[in-house]
Amino acid sequence: MKAAMRVIVNPVAANGAVGKRWPQIRDILRAEGGQFDAALTEGPNHATELSREALSAGYRTIVAVGGDGTLNEVVNGLVIEGMVDPMVNLGIIPGGTGSDSVRTLGIPHDYRAACQRLLHGKPDCVDLGLVTCASEGREIQRYFLNVAGLGFDGEVCERVNRSSKALGGTLPFLSSLFVNLLTYQNKTVEVTLDGQQRLQQKANSVFVCNGRYAGGSMHIGPNAALDDGIFDVVIIGDTGKLEIVVNLPRIYRGTHLSHPKVDEYRAQEIRVKARERMLLQADGELIGEAPATFQIIPQALHVLV
Repeated sequence: MKAAMRVIVNPVAANGAVGKRWPQIRDILRAEGGQFDAALTEGPNHATELSREALSAGYRTIVAVGGDGTLNEVVNGLVIEGMVDPMVNLGIIPGGTGSDSVRTLGIPHDYRAACQRLLHGKPDCVDLGLVTCASEGREIQRYFLNVAGLGFDGEVCERVNRSSKALGGTLPFLSSLFVNLLTYQNKTVEVTLDGQQRLQQKANSVFVCNGRYAGGSMHIGPNAALDDGIFDVVIIGDTGKLEIVVNLPRIYRGTHLSHPKVDEYRAQEIRVKARERMLLQADGELIGEAPATFQIIPQALHVLV
């Protein structure tokens, strides 16, 4: 008889911590009566392939064990011809350094509690984002569950993903932030909201938020909700280096929206153009650069929470 779940494990997530922890996670799931098959990823984008293979094999609960990047790959594997089968549920056991997606979802960071939530949780229907952007001279599309960011955020993400993640998500992010801050220049951007409102300005970063958290617990989109069918767009304007440093605590607390150089908008489609090169990350993974178009896909995915 086929197992009820396919569990996709990224053993190198969090500098290999997930691989070391996987035997304990496996034993907890078995002890609680979980019926599952497991597959370990072997490289970048393999989780997407494994997710698609699980769908083809008829699995209806597919579980991501790893960080935000692993989760993003699994989600992209679940989307077939622009939609996810409504009979398919996504399960999550966080094990990465950032795990920002699970903060909004309310899934415990502790793997023992997350196993219990997986086995006994109920499916909650959430939105997905779709970004179309430039990448190495071609146009690509990528789905995301949580937050996408352009500009300074994209450059910090690039450095974070090159660094060791042994210290968790927040410390590498802050270290990379301060290093990038020394040389970063704000970009001249044009942001179009729902094809109507057009904003032209200098900006440090543009965030497109389906979820609330990024950068290892940075509360960038405090008003965002995963199930409201609309993005929260947060633009950090022409800020100076000292302004960024001084206001970092406000960003982590989610009180930065009242700053005079921070603006918040809501839209279902966002287009971002930049005069200079502007890197783009989605769910903590560097995927390309502007120009980029973001579209919300309401009620697209069932997540066990």
